[in-house]
Amino acid sequence: MACATLKAVVCCAMAGIIRAVATNSGTHGKLLQWGCLIALLGALSLSGTGCSLLGESKPPLGPLPTAILWTATPTPTATPTPTPAPTSIPPTTLPPAGISVGGRVRIEGTGEAGLSLRTGPGLSAERFDIGREGETFTVIDGPTQADDILWWRLRDEINPDREGWAAATYLVPEN
Repeated sequence: MACATLKAVVCCAMAGIIRAVATNSGTHGKLLQWGCLIALLGALSLSGTGCSLLGESKPPLGPLPTAILWTATPTPTATPTPTPAPTSIPPTTLPPAGISVGGRVRIEGTGEAGLSLRTGPGLSAERFDIGREGETFTVIDGPTQADDILWWRLRDEINPDREGWAAATYLVPEN
């Protein structure tokens, strides 16, 4: 018999005995009824113990199942790494071999683009003319370092009014 059914039967019997005790006026009948009531209470407590001994209300043996709780984990976002500023090569104060004030230079390596002649040393100085590939100039000043470039002041040998600053990168000494 299942534990729940057994307990229900015992409880109904106890209720009937309690009603009989309440309505019976005889002493001998009351004692018998009280005894039955106590016996049923014992049976009820034993039925609980019996059910647990039968394993009907025992927890299962072994580890209990563990609930898995899924949580959303945010995808990590890349932290932007600042781009390091380019390190420039320390300016060279020594002029290229062979170029000096009073010497002659030739423009070389510019192709059809030519070499910018500027009003002052540096890329921000105004460009007023362009020296063509192979053209020769007299060096009249320099060298000056600006914008990580070595600059020389040049004068056109044919037109002395044409003079300006040019990057040493495209100047070759003329002998």
